[in-house]
Amino acid sequence: MKSRRSLLVVAAGAAWLAVAAGCRAEAPRENTLEPERGASASREDSSSGLARARAAAVEALVATVDLRPELTRLGLSPRPQGARGTCSIFTTCSALEFALARCRGTALRLSPEFLNWSASQAAGHASDGNFFHNALAGFERFGLCAEDALPYRGEFDATLAPPPDVLLQAAVVREVARDALAVHWIVPWQPNRFGVDDAQLAEIKSVLARGYPVAAGSGHSRLLVGYSDDSGQPGGGLFFTQDSALARFDSVTYQFVRDEVADVFWVEALRVPKGP
Repeated sequence: MKSRRSLLVVAAGAAWLAVAAGCRAEAPRENTLEPERGASASREDSSSGLARARAAAVEALVATVDLRPELTRLGLSPRPQGARGTCSIFTTCSALEFALARCRGTALRLSPEFLNWSASQAAGHASDGNFFHNALAGFERFGLCAEDALPYRGEFDATLAPPPDVLLQAAVVREVARDALAVHWIVPWQPNRFGVDDAQLAEIKSVLARGYPVAAGSGHSRLLVGYSDDSGQPGGGLFFTQDSALARFDSVTYQFVRDEVADVFWVEALRVPKGP
């Protein structure tokens, strides 16, 4: 006989399927969770027509975008990573949470501890913290459970293994995500490469203007949750951030992102809740 905890965890997973059934696709898409190269990372981006279109899009961007109120309203405010080096895990988890909230219409806090474990599985060795691409590969392979099914721990446990009922809940979320989310790379990771160019910076701002946060990897990873043009700031403005090391919203300059960011992605919701 299943324990009460197992039944609750499985029921929570089943609820995801019920919610997914109540979503409609916005438009047919070929891409789901398979990471793709962002337009600005492609060699074809050098075409003059695309460059002109991009320049026009940048000029059309509003001067300020701020997703912090929406994150707070959804209950997706910053969480603390504590003394562990899991900033990229928290950043990836937050990007996935937001996109799933867009799909479901309501938010559910997901488990950074589970994502940290699955990223290690994808990388092939236990690690406390990981690269974005390993975290996303772990999510594609195992999914993600609710935070309360596998709570975050104060210290890393290399022997941690999610129990079967938690793996089942995570697998349900994975199946929901397969046709509900798409991962887009603006700057794919490359070893020992830092910095973004003007087109990539503009693409980051464009995604934020569409209402999606952007995951930015660096020596310390952050979720970019808005921007404000300001000629008095280095590089011409500030990006608002969700920072798990500080456990609060903060900011970095455009110049910091230009110089220090290594890899950048965002997660799109391909489904939205049905209207009334």
